[in-house]
Amino acid sequence: MSQSFTCPSCSAPLEVEHRFSRVVICQYCNQTSEISPAGLDPTGKAPALVASPSILSLGASGQLLGKPFRVLGRLRYQYDGGFWDEWFCDHDGGQVWLQEDDGEFTAFTKETLTTPVPEFYEIGVGSSINVNDRSIFVVEICEAIIAGGEGELYFRVSPGMEANCVDGNSGGDIYSIEYTPEEINLSRGQEVPRSQIVVD
Repeated sequence: MSQSFTCPSCSAPLEVEHRFSRVVICQYCNQTSEISPAGLDPTGKAPALVASPSILSLGASGQLLGKPFRVLGRLRYQYDGGFWDEWFCDHDGGQVWLQEDDGEFTAFTKETLTTPVPEFYEIGVGSSINVNDRSIFVVEICEAIIAGGEGELYFRVSPGMEANCVDGNSGGDIYSIEYTPEEINLSRGQEVPRSQIVVD
């Protein structure tokens, strides 16, 4: 069931569709607000995102891996080599982050961390780390920031926030660990062929 709010900056109406969303970004003034039981708590302004070619957009819907999906929000990550986007989607009643990088897509679902995670700067490419009793082989490390976003999001973020990432694989699955000042998130993913994303 959706919730209705008013933007604390410009008073525009905001609809939050997903019950797990924790942040909403106003489409009119880019105000970023944390969702709380008391209402919206403004945390800052998100820069307007520079348009980039994509089959996805805020509100787009269709079929993802044979199940219905709808795009609820987007985050853009900036790093020295460029940027990538992550689309927050309702996926057949659940939630999925669809990462888009140079036209390639990976679908990630969040997993609960049950074991300690090494510090970001202690990890090296080519090493193996133990997370949730799994050995993850590290293939990429990236120092990034949150460049901006739109719509509703699953976790607390603010513009300019550090979001360092460690990517690896284990048993044929893709894993990503994201380090922010607020929390550490673990996600398991799978590559998604373009043919498995059908937008209405």
